[in-house]
Amino acid sequence: MATRQERISFDLKRFFGFFKAMISEPRGVLGVGIIVFFIVLASSAPLLTPFNPTQDRYLAGDYSAPVWIRALPGNGARSENQLLLNDSSADFDTSSTIVNGTEWNITTSDSKLSVVYCSNIGDQKSGPGCLAIEYHRKAGETAQVVEASLEKEFTYLYVDPPKRFTGNYSFFVTGVEGLQEIQVQVYISREDINGTVDSYLLNTYKTSVSSTEWKIPLDIDSYATAVRNLFSGVQDPARVIFNTALQNTTAGAAYVYKVKLSFVDNDPTKNIDTYAYVDGVNLNMYGTAFGWLGTDQLGRDIFSQLVYGARISLLVGLLSAVLSVVIGLFIGVVAGYVGSIVDEFLMRFTDMLLVLPNLPLLLVLIAVLGPSMWNLILLIGVLGWMGFARVVRSQTLSLKERPFVEAAKAVGARRLYVIMRHIVPNVMSLVYVTLALSVPSAIISEAALSFLGLFDPTVMSWGRMLHDSMAVEKSVEKWWWIVPPGICIAVLSLSFILIGYAIDDILNPKLRQRR
Repeated sequence: MATRQERISFDLKRFFGFFKAMISEPRGVLGVGIIVFFIVLASSAPLLTPFNPTQDRYLAGDYSAPVWIRALPGNGARSENQLLLNDSSADFDTSSTIVNGTEWNITTSDSKLSVVYCSNIGDQKSGPGCLAIEYHRKAGETAQVVEASLEKEFTYLYVDPPKRFTGNYSFFVTGVEGLQEIQVQVYISREDINGTVDSYLLNTYKTSVSSTEWKIPLDIDSYATAVRNLFSGVQDPARVIFNTALQNTTAGAAYVYKVKLSFVDNDPTKNIDTYAYVDGVNLNMYGTAFGWLGTDQLGRDIFSQLVYGARISLLVGLLSAVLSVVIGLFIGVVAGYVGSIVDEFLMRFTDMLLVLPNLPLLLVLIAVLGPSMWNLILLIGVLGWMGFARVVRSQTLSLKERPFVEAAKAVGARRLYVIMRHIVPNVMSLVYVTLALSVPSAIISEAALSFLGLFDPTVMSWGRMLHDSMAVEKSVEKWWWIVPPGICIAVLSLSFILIGYAIDDILNPKLRQRR
């Protein structure tokens, strides 16, 4: 008998022979190359894109086109994302705003008001560093409404208005008890071509008690009902404010973003020592063009979805195919070799599953078990083994009558030994080919289920991308959203089919001789 070292040497020689034959097959080389590309794409997803495909929303305007589409005729006016302040002074992390006023124009209406930089206080998001507006008045002095304003001039850089804009600031106040209230108001102003200034009030926040935590308003949003109501509820605030046809381009910075604090003081009998802290003041203008493939209905990056979707398709395809092949191999070998009532029972059970419509059955089971990725893998694998089991059974029926099997039985080999040492190795060529050809079926099954809405909500797959895109009106116009996942599904499935044909040519002597 051959030693263990001789068997290992033989196996290595056989493997290198198979590898040499594979690289001589053009179809096999092409298929392997495509799979390697998608594996690299899936494994390097965090390096290719910083965005989470399901959780990072409104990275730009919803339904944004790819940024490269601006180079095509008729699309050059599309807007991209623009941030009022791109550096750390938006969060007042340094004292430069107070020292030289390079970013903000800060004004006060009374000498009792002062604006200073506070280095040890800040909101939860930006950390230490904010502006402190201090108001001090002694009892007996005149009580009146005093104001402090932070203004930032900016130029809107694009022809088309942004799809959406959101304003940001955070606010913390102490010592309010002597005042009637403090108001915080947010404005955007635009100088028109005729020299007039249109000022739009976007938000008003009032408080008469000291803060226990930072207030971060979420309704300074052109999509928010409160803001839309300021524009008659039917007009798009972004289009009204950023109407570049009315913008005075000769004035340079035609827009002003303003945060005004009003201290309503009406009781001269009290001492006033109020401290209002302001941080994170900024304005986000979300464009209509973003990234390599634009954004979906929630402003999520489609390129990120495509890259991360490769992981799901590969994982579902490979695991489902392995599971179905293992089950089919076990059922086919046992039925073919044991025979008798075992064969009858297993084959009738196989026939029963074969006549059931696959997709409707998957739909029902996924609806019952829940549309998780692992349920998809389990069900696709469990319902995909029947055809392979019948092929393995027929091959096993032939193999068990061969002389080398009869010889093994004659020397006292047990049934399990014969199956593992003689039957299974001789059907492995079928396993390799079927495994390669089963992956495309599993990938398409997952895509079909996701397209019909039965997808795992925690992950993004190519089928889910198609589902989301087709749920949109005039989705055909957004071809950059539909075409890439469809092509990826087709190309990845084709790669496994090419490998399957190549393996079949290599392992089947009749095919190899004929070619």
